[in-house]
Amino acid sequence: MRILSFVLLLFCLVGCGYHFPGQAGALPGGVEKLYIPSFINRTAEPQLEYKMTTQVSEVFARNSKIVQVENPNNAEAILAGTIRDYKSRALSYDPNDNIGEYRSTMVVDVVLRQVETDQSLWQRTISWSEEYRAADDKNDQEDFEQQAIDEIILRLAEETLYQLLDDF
Repeated sequence: MRILSFVLLLFCLVGCGYHFPGQAGALPGGVEKLYIPSFINRTAEPQLEYKMTTQVSEVFARNSKIVQVENPNNAEAILAGTIRDYKSRALSYDPNDNIGEYRSTMVVDVVLRQVETDQSLWQRTISWSEEYRAADDKNDQEDFEQQAIDEIILRLAEETLYQLLDDF
């Protein structure tokens, strides 16, 4: 009975088109050659644009359906991004009213434009949040925040690829 249930579940998953995130299809418009310029940072947090651009490029490089090019003239589309917002706010407090945990949130606008026509093929606003603990030592506090930022950027890069390929 267990085997039959498992087989039925497997057929249902296969039959309904189930797939892992980011593995479904191609980029919108059948784009294969992609140029990723440096993201624009509209926040007061330094170097987010460098980290975000690097991470997006690394995540997209893992997908064999996408060829990244170094010159926009050789691309079929350009994936441009703007880091619109970054904030870190207190999330919880201890009994002495000291901050115990923070939540950092980043919001990114991403657009895929066809080079030939400058037509927008896809665009989204994507956000991600991460929590991190507070520390009495300022250096530790900055390290915790940077770790949260790195995780947020990774998740935003992955979410961008997943949404582009799955067209959610």
